[in-house]
Amino acid sequence: MSSNRLGFRPFRNALEKAPKDTTLVVDSNIIIAYFDEAHSLHEKVVEFLDDLDEIANITLYTTVTTKSEFLEYHRRRLLTEALVSIADGEVDVPISESSRAKIYTIKGRRNLRESQEEKRAAETGDLDFDINVSYFNDKEIKDIKKAFRARDIPNETGWLKICEVYLKSKLVELETEIDSFCTYLSPHKESQKSLFVKPDVEWTEATRLCGTTGTGYSDALILNMLLHTNINYLVSMDFDLVYAAAVDAKNKTVILPDNRIAAFKHTLKGIT
Repeated sequence: MSSNRLGFRPFRNALEKAPKDTTLVVDSNIIIAYFDEAHSLHEKVVEFLDDLDEIANITLYTTVTTKSEFLEYHRRRLLTEALVSIADGEVDVPISESSRAKIYTIKGRRNLRESQEEKRAAETGDLDFDINVSYFNDKEIKDIKKAFRARDIPNETGWLKICEVYLKSKLVELETEIDSFCTYLSPHKESQKSLFVKPDVEWTEATRLCGTTGTGYSDALILNMLLHTNINYLVSMDFDLVYAAAVDAKNKTVILPDNRIAAFKHTLKGIT
């Protein structure tokens, strides 16, 4: 049975046998894993992309939607790491007891999630990193933010100072890194005209893609952009996006970690 999914290893081997200029669209989870050393698939993704870069001339494309997901991921990571360090006294940042108590409450929820995830991973062998387990979610960050004053007062650091020290410059650095790492697809850029099969992207197609398989809208947006180009390869490890591509992008090939191939075989049986 044919499919439009290919593992890291066979794709790399095929390219090694016949090196050529290759363009790839990369999903946010791939870029996140590449840049975050704590990610469970960091080493695999780095090895894969670095190997490709040595074998052939590789151009990585993505979308501004992916960029927003990447920076949102790191906003949550950086704030989680900073707030936990502050509450635990690992850094000398004075805060109110009410702020510290709020951080501890939410840290406790995070620790419980991690404990439950470790148990599930031990039972299933699935060790994938999950941002929603390890880092505070948006509501949790907002709840902590409400426990802080906006600005510093004597013996109490304000929220704006925490953002200035632990978030602001680091996000700017990460934005610079992702901007250098890949190119953003746009039919309006003269240098990319040859990549697009239509002069304009029909954004309503993303709604159709979302409605067909129930995929997340951000995933539908990146798949829609891919379908408007002559680029053949999408690198991702997101279940929703691989599922949607199996249904609506059969002429494209999704490149994903080798151990993910089998996981999709039963679910997508009969589709491809």
